[in-house]
This record gives sequence, structure tokens and C-alpha cells, in this order.
Amino acid sequence: MRSLSENSISGLCGDHWPLPQFGQVVPTGKLLARAKSESGQIIVLVAVMLLAVIAILGLVVDSGLVHAARRQARRAADAAAQAGAYALCSGTNATYRTNATAVAYLYANLNGINTNANVVVQAPPGATSGSVYTGSNGYIFVQVTLPVNTTFMRLLTTQRTVNVTAAATGGVKVGPCPLTILVFHPTESGALSVKGGAVLEISGGAIGVNSSSDTAVVLTGGATLTCATLNVVGDVSGTTTATVHTGVPAMADPFGHLVAPVLTSSTTVTYGDGATGSTSPDSGGTAGSPAIASPSGITTLRPGIYWGGIKITGGDVTFQPGRYVMAGGGFEVGGSPTIFGTNVFFYNTRDPYSGSSAADYGKISVSGSSTVILKSPTTTADSTYGGFLFFSDRANSQDVNVSGGSSSSSAGPLTGFIYAAAGEFKVTGSGYLGGLGAVVREMQVSGNAKFSALEIGRVPSVTTAGLTE
Repeated sequence: MRSLSENSISGLCGDHWPLPQFGQVVPTGKLLARAKSESGQIIVLVAVMLLAVIAILGLVVDSGLVHAARRQARRAADAAAQAGAYALCSGTNATYRTNATAVAYLYANLNGINTNANVVVQAPPGATSGSVYTGSNGYIFVQVTLPVNTTFMRLLTTQRTVNVTAAATGGVKVGPCPLTILVFHPTESGALSVKGGAVLEISGGAIGVNSSSDTAVVLTGGATLTCATLNVVGDVSGTTTATVHTGVPAMADPFGHLVAPVLTSSTTVTYGDGATGSTSPDSGGTAGSPAIASPSGITTLRPGIYWGGIKITGGDVTFQPGRYVMAGGGFEVGGSPTIFGTNVFFYNTRDPYSGSSAADYGKISVSGSSTVILKSPTTTADSTYGGFLFFSDRANSQDVNVSGGSSSSSAGPLTGFIYAAAGEFKVTGSGYLGGLGAVVREMQVSGNAKFSALEIGRVPSVTTAGLTE
């Protein structure tokens, strides 16, 4: 058998550590010195590697802190801008903009920004915002800056804080109301009821019903309901050709922000846009002594306050364009009159200055074999109440009654929206009602009622708020 030579063994063991000869004594001092030298090199290497690990760990931790702060700043800026935009839904003049600014600061604070010094709010957005909506009163700009204290990075650099900034712009958008009918009642069975063979036809329109009842919409006796979309919080009893969505969230009042007229004295009314009106020369009574105005023959009625309301049963009556306020008594049309009015708005409230029954809330009723052509103001003619034909005081629970007569003309007798947040809209008779929309507490249809297409210029505008940048 071949044996390994000393040189081969030495080669295997390496030149630095030759295998000692048999009987040879190796000095232990040299071995210890060599071991200490190797140990010192390892310690230096480990120290360098540890420093690199610490630096990487510092970057990871500080990057996480910066990322968390950026998310907080973004969340606060978005919430503040959106809240400020909602505040602008009520108006965009200096007073409303000041209120929107305060709301924006509040929501920034609610989202973890503890000092207003870290928040910049501009309503409207200023030149420094860089917003495309600079100078537009319907918009609000919010910028949030958060200083982040670094941890490990300060061991390597002189930078102790990093500023994280997020910005958002919110604004109001105005467009035509997307619903033809909205019924508010939250629980009523048959909140929208079409019965007795009645036909409710709203070609291309959308209907919303807020009732959570399993029978929120009721169709009985062969009744039919035709529309494009039916959105119901609860459910539908009966068959409809509409695309039905049930279990939807309750829909908010699209006109809840609209300021109704207010009787500010026994002779004046103040409207939502700040304009004022006075008692009509054609009023049948006064604030202290209300009485129904009952025109006859050929008559022209002028805008203003009607203390005791209006009731028409005959004659040829023309309403001049403008705003009419029924202070008690309501608005009634019956018999066989001929009535014309374009760009007219009727507000139905009560007379707060009299204790007589004539001062109480009255209903709105258009029926009989009358010839009626009443059209709401266009949104151009009246930027505040454009699109509304009849608008009931939000505390007025009296009915709104409309009969379609026998009109086969798609124009119909009435054009515009009926708003009665606390009242019931009752539709009877047959034929076209006209280009009508309705936002009401309940709606009952017992007749062949057809709504013609809404005139786009006479659809009330709705204001929505949201983030735009």
C-alpha cells in the first residue's frame, strides 16, 4: 500500500500549517498569536456587516413611518376636502365658504391632525394650490403636512425629520335630478301604490322608494308600472316591466339643501336666494285676516303672497311668471276654468300671523274638466326654484291631488316637479299628466296616469359633493 509522504500531507494541510515531524514540539505562542489574528479579522467583518444590517433596518423602519404618515395625511386631506365640499352644497357665498373652511379643519383634526398649523385650507383654491379649480367658489382645497421623526436614519445622517404632504380638492357639482319619482316613507306598506287596474307609465324614468317594507311597492287589480329602473329599500308586491333593484340603501332627499321661502313679516317673504317678495295685489286677504282669492272672468294674477290661498273654479286665468306663496288655504283648481302660466312657482305654506282656520295649511288640487297649462320655471329663469311647479312647506302634510282628465296630448296639463316631503301625492283620472316629477312622502295612483318626458330645462338641479382632485 502506498503511503502519503510528508510533503503530500503538508500540501493537504496547507503551507501555513505544516504537519509537525514525529517528536517535534511546536511552540504554543505562535499558535495563539495566529488564532488571535484570525479572531480580530472576524470581529471587524462582523462589525461592518452589523452596521450594514442596522442601516438597512433603519431604512425599513423609517420608510414604514413615512408611509404610515403619508396614508394618514392622505386620509385627513380627503376627509377634510369632502366635508368642506358638502358644506358648500348649501351655498358658495363668503359666509358658506367660511363655514366650509371651519368644517374642513374640524375633519382634519378628527382624522388625527392635532394642530391646524399642519393644515392649509383654501376656499376657493388659491393660486398656490396648483388646482385647476383655482378661484372657483364651489371648490375647497386642503393640504396636510405631517413631520415624521426619523429613528435609525439620524444615526447616519443629520436629517432628523421628514415632512410628508398630501393634498385634495373637493367641490360641488350641479346637474339635473336623476330620479323622476322618489317616495320617502321609511316603513309604509304600499308607500308607492298602483291599484284598481291603474297604469303608471314613466317612459325612461327612474323611481326610488325608501320604505323597508316587504310590500313597499304594491301593484294590485291588474295595475301596471312602467319605468326604466325601480330602486326599492324593501321589496315589490306585483309585476312590473322595470328593472327592479331591491335591498338598496335609502335615498337621501335630493333637495334637502334647498332653502324654502320664509314669511319674514306680515307683508314680506324671503326666498332661498335672498330675494324678497311682498303681498300680491291680487291676494284675497291679509296676514291678519286671510281669505281665499277666487278670480273669475278673464283675470291675470300677479306673483307674491296670497294670504288664504287661491281657488279657481271658472273663468279664464293667466298667471304672470314669478313666485307665488300660498300662506294658508292652499291651491285648488276645479270646475271648468281655463288656466295658463309659464315659469311659475307655487309654494304652499301657512299663515303664521292669524289663528283662523283660513290660515291653516291647505292642499294642492288640480282636477275637474279644466284646461290647465302650468309650467314650472326653467333653471335659467329661476336658478333657485327652477324646475319646481308645486313646493310644499316641509311641515305641511296635506295631500297633493292631480287628475289627468282625459288628455291624450303628451304635453299634458302640468310641467315640473311636485315636492311634498311630508305629504301624499294622489293621482287619479286618466291620460297624460305632463312632464312631471315627484319627491313625496307617499304616492297613490288609481287611474291611467302617464308622465311624458321631462323637459330638460325644467328639471330641478341637484347638488352633489365629492372629491375632484
